[in-house]
Amino acid sequence: MGERFFRRVGILGTGLIGGSLGMALRKHGLADEVLGCDRDPSMLEMARNCGAVDVAVSRLEEFASACDLVFVAVPVRSIPGALQKLAPHLGEGALVSDVGSVKSTVVTAARRTLGRGRLFIGGHPLTGSEQRGVEFADPDLFRDAYYVLTPGSDCDAEAYSRLNALLGALGARVVAMDPDVHDRAVSVISHLPHVLAAALMNIALDRAEEYPLLRLAAGGFRDMTRIAASQAGLWLDILMENREAVGEMLQECVAALRRVEDMLRASQEGELAAWLERARSGRQNLAPALRESLRELYSLVLPVEDRPGVISDITLAVGEKGINIDDIELVHPLESGQGLLRLSVRGEEAATRAAMALRQKGYRVSMAKALGEE
Repeated sequence: MGERFFRRVGILGTGLIGGSLGMALRKHGLADEVLGCDRDPSMLEMARNCGAVDVAVSRLEEFASACDLVFVAVPVRSIPGALQKLAPHLGEGALVSDVGSVKSTVVTAARRTLGRGRLFIGGHPLTGSEQRGVEFADPDLFRDAYYVLTPGSDCDAEAYSRLNALLGALGARVVAMDPDVHDRAVSVISHLPHVLAAALMNIALDRAEEYPLLRLAAGGFRDMTRIAASQAGLWLDILMENREAVGEMLQECVAALRRVEDMLRASQEGELAAWLERARSGRQNLAPALRESLRELYSLVLPVEDRPGVISDITLAVGEKGINIDDIELVHPLESGQGLLRLSVRGEEAATRAAMALRQKGYRVSMAKALGEE
């Protein structure tokens, strides 16, 4: 059984992601009790029956007041409304996070809705499935998956440390990002691919009577259109919430496709070959570039002032380099108004880059192998 970071953890929205969170928390023993709440009574009952929650709570007021951590796992456009309903009933010091794939609007809504004494840290697990519903929930869904957190300038250091540790105990690779940077990033790696998959599928459907495309579809077509099978309503919410960033990426995509059209029309074989080779080479190097080193764990220790925004400043500085913080521990007070922050990072190269990024921000950082440290 793992260390219990929170007493009662609530899952608001017991679908695929919420159900998987509940199962993972229970599997690893990371909370005394996992409570579930859902506006769909049948979904909530299914979550209890399949082991996603310990207790099913039908009344939101009772659910909110009982939890010291709540994950809001509802569709992204429903999150602001859910926060508004939760806010009056949350206990003092309660922490709220979400799992929405668009962060700027959610963080803004949380700042406006949650009053003093209620903490919010936005989150987005970069994992999931084309399936929907708690019956497809998986306690290992977050293992080795990137999980983005978006701490604000007023983020509480201890709350961030506990949430980071909880997610790390689920096997997730936690990365801190600015909400706007996150939304632009996912527009490239997630939202644009879904639009392109849907466009390709609709083109095929339009030509299905003229050509037997769907019966003859090869592996490339199947691979590219797989994500088009995802739930339409969910993706409508995502695309509308992130429409500005997705629109910018679509303009770049259209320009790229027009460039290919020009090369084909002008029979520019050399240019087209170079374009294809650049993509091939980039795809081959993608996995090694993103795969974190499995070498020794390194500790970065730095003195920090007790001031609002310090945890956000540090985690974002490291997260912007694409570096995962395996663990974060705040030791305070060291002396009046100061404490020590210890970050754990895997791999000497990643740890060195993280230390350099922090030093560039003006922090005094010491770095050493974690193994054997007192």
